[in-house]
This record gives sequence, structure tokens and C-alpha cells, in this order.
Amino acid sequence: MEALDALETAPPAVRAAALALLDQVSAPLTERQLAGAFRAHGIGLLDAKRMARALRKLDIIAVAPRGP
Repeated sequence: MEALDALETAPPAVRAAALALLDQVSAPLTERQLAGAFRAHGIGLLDAKRMARALRKLDIIAVAPRGP
């Protein structure tokens, strides 16, 4: 069963909870959250703020480091 099929056939309460979680994790990051993510990976405060400000018109939903 594919994920979409599972969601469609799930009980209403399960479907509502799953959709609420998806909405939370797919919401675009705020400028502050984006700067915080940059800072967490070693970028200085001023550079992180500048980068976040430059990207504020994009809907970014995740920031992750590259693999090993």
C-alpha cells in the first residue's frame, strides 16, 4: 500500500493527526529559524542573518548538512 492510499483509508482521527503533522513539518522556516540552522552548522551570526535575509522570499522547509 502506498502512503497516499494509507492516508486515504485511515480512520478520520488518524488522517487528521497525520495531516496536522505534515503541515507542521512542511511549513516554511522563518528568517530566524533559518539563521539558527545556519548558526548550528558553524556560520557566524552576522553571516547567518545576512544569508537568511537574502533567502527570505524562498519557502525553505529544511536545512541539512551534506552527508559524510
